Amino acid sequence: MTQPTSTLLDTTSEWRVWQTLSIIYTAQLNRQIRRRWLLEQTSMKDKPFSERFRPLIFLEPTPILSKPPSPIPDLDLPALRTRVALLRARVEKGKELASEIERRMLQPRIKYPTHFCHTCVEDGEKVEVLLTKCGHRVCRTCLDYGIDGACGLCDEESVEVESQH
Repeated sequence: MTQPTSTLLDTTSEWRVWQTLSIIYTAQLNRQIRRRWLLEQTSMKDKPFSERFRPLIFLEPTPILSKPPSPIPDLDLPALRTRVALLRARVEKGKELASEIERRMLQPRIKYPTHFCHTCVEDGEKVEVLLTKCGHRVCRTCLDYGIDGACGLCDEESVEVESQH
C-alpha cells in the first residue's frame, strides 16, 4: 500500500479515515481468524479426541472510533498508517491460509489439513511445526530465520508454545 505524499484532508479528518480503516481491517482479520478456527474444527471432527488439535483463538482487539487526540501527535499518523498496512497484509495472508486449508482438506492423503507452516506452507508431517503464542504454526526453520524471534505473519514476539510434530 503506497502512502500518499500529500492529502487534501486536515489532520483530524485524515486521522479519522485511518482509524476507520483500522476498524474495518481488524473486523475482517477477526473474521479470517474465526474462519480458520472453524476449518480446523471441521477437519478434526472425525478424528479420535486424543488425535485432535485443540487450538484457542485470539481475536485482535477492535479499536473504536473516538475523538482524536488534540492536537494529534506528529508520530501518531504514521504509526496508524503502518498499523493499517499491517492489518491489511494480515487479512490477505489469512485469506491465503484459509484457501490452503480448504485445498488440503480435499486431499485424502493429508492426515491433518491444518497442520502446516503458515510461512513456507511445508507439511507438518515433514517438518517440526511449532504453535507460537500468537496462534500461528511456524516450522523451526522459518522461526530460526525470522527477525528477532518475531512471527513472520503478525510481527508478534514468537515464543514456542507447543510442538505439534
